[in-house]
Amino acid sequence: MRFTTTVLIICSILFVTCETPVGLEPVSGVEGKITFHGNWQNDIKAAAIIALDDLDLENPAANLVTYSNIIDPGTSEAEYFIQLLPGKYYLAAVGITVDPGLFAVKLDSFLSAETIPIVIIDNDLRNLTTPINIKSQEITVVEREIIF
Repeated sequence: MRFTTTVLIICSILFVTCETPVGLEPVSGVEGKITFHGNWQNDIKAAAIIALDDLDLENPAANLVTYSNIIDPGTSEAEYFIQLLPGKYYLAAVGITVDPGLFAVKLDSFLSAETIPIVIIDNDLRNLTTPINIKSQEITVVEREIIF
């Protein structure tokens, strides 16, 4: 009887003092669908959506925050996602003009040289010049339509 009481007391203490797991916190970012119409240009090896913290299309390398998943050439429609901290960003659909694997591996080198092997493929200037405000723990949906 004494052993059972001791075990119950210890279990009660452990139960009360254990912390409840918090789990993963929701992320912030942007997601959407990008649709391509027409024939992909031969010099474009892949596409992506890039996030810039300032709009300087003459030198996007200086303001590149990150980029979405790579989209294979010839794709007519793809989903994308970019995880971002809360803040203001400019999004641009770009064509990558080098092998996508090389792009990912050498991105730091491209950035330090302030040149990225990309071309802007967004057709609507409003898409480029309108900032997207990312709020904490919210996903903003942004659709893109590209006509080659």
